[in-house]
Amino acid sequence: MIKKQIFEERKVSWLELFFDLIFVTAVSSTTHLLVTIDHHPEHTLLYFGEYLLMVTPMFWAWVGQTMFYNRFGKKISRPEVFMLSQMFFLILMTASFDLEFADTFYTFIIGYAGIRLFTVIQYFVATKKLHGEQKQVANLLGSLFLVGILISLSSIFFNGNIRFFIMYAGIFLDILLPLLNGKKLQKVPVHFPHLAERFGLFVIITFGETIVAITSILAEKVTDPYTLLYVFLSFVIIAVLWASYFHSFEHIVDQNRATNGQLFLYGHYFIIIAVMMLAANIHLLFLGHLNKSLLFLFLYGSVALFFVAKQIVFGFHKKEEIEFSIWKEAALIGLLICFYLLSQLTSLPLMTSLLAILICALFDLTIRFQSSKPVRKRS
Repeated sequence: MIKKQIFEERKVSWLELFFDLIFVTAVSSTTHLLVTIDHHPEHTLLYFGEYLLMVTPMFWAWVGQTMFYNRFGKKISRPEVFMLSQMFFLILMTASFDLEFADTFYTFIIGYAGIRLFTVIQYFVATKKLHGEQKQVANLLGSLFLVGILISLSSIFFNGNIRFFIMYAGIFLDILLPLLNGKKLQKVPVHFPHLAERFGLFVIITFGETIVAITSILAEKVTDPYTLLYVFLSFVIIAVLWASYFHSFEHIVDQNRATNGQLFLYGHYFIIIAVMMLAANIHLLFLGHLNKSLLFLFLYGSVALFFVAKQIVFGFHKKEEIEFSIWKEAALIGLLICFYLLSQLTSLPLMTSLLAILICALFDLTIRFQSSKPVRKRS
């Protein structure tokens, strides 16, 4: 039996929107960083890996503050003091995004730890106005996150690659510990409509950066027919994926579900990574300097990741009267795999792959429209 909860109306505050605006810069910086891989074809896989290692802490820093503010933000009398401080540390962290990560290691870890420490402080401050299970959960989360931060900070006392291992061990522990305490966190459900809106805004930010990535392709080539067609198809793909996500968001998600929000937030990590990778690969494929087979793998892989992650997130949070067809979902992924294999085994023009992805995106959108229609119960 799915637990229901009637939530009081709660709008995203101007402070939260300003906080998200700072993350626009962070998302833009990481996307730009990924596009510059074009200048280092011999290190493609390495730099893709470094990109993920930079995006993950950035996303988790945003998630940490978002989840706190969702549950306990009203218990902090002056939240702007904490969040504005976090914004400064985010600026420091964003400025440290670099393919030569060793050169900016210290400013990166200071920026990340600063954001997370202010989140931890807010948890402990909020406990003074909390009681019962709410107080227990706030103390639990504050303590768990503090452990991860201290482990990451200890990396500044080491040299070489061991410091990266220690820093990311702390970050991944920071991410894992709440997941292991899911049942305890269920005692204090999130305000789901507010949380869904915050993540929806972050997804919009990510889609916005895809537009920036494809717009840069047009630089000095605004009159070239091939370039215009390439950018047009890329834009249509992004628009259809956007429509699929937000149609599901509006018509499939049950806004009254009582949940700890974990599957929603962890699933959105993969959705956001998929969109950012898609934009970068569209740009890199057009430039044509890197290994085409590898970029096709990332291109089709990012689209598949978007489809699967989106469907898991919205499938878990769907309204009871909505039903999904596993066969249609399997057919969608099967079609995408067939198109990928065709791109690897043949020498078809690059534009063909864009058309193939567009076909899959339109198929996905059609499934979402059909799924959002409530199933009529037989009398």
